[in-house]
Amino acid sequence: MKILKEPYTIVIPPPNVTGSLHMGHSFQYAIMDFYTRYNHMSGKDAHWQVGSDHAGIATQMVVENNLAKKRNH
Repeated sequence: MKILKEPYTIVIPPPNVTGSLHMGHSFQYAIMDFYTRYNHMSGKDAHWQVGSDHAGIATQMVVENNLAKKRNH
């Protein structure tokens, strides 16, 4: 019989649709990396899961604005 470890999961948010990254993004990933590694080294079954898009409306607006700019040039 296999003994299951206690799970630890954290979700990675999707990239910013504007493509603009700042130090806050790096800090956020560093914190998630720390907690995942800490829990893994503590004996948990740690998993860092890639998230899905949660900003569909903002994404659509950025894409539509970029297409409109290309059309006007």
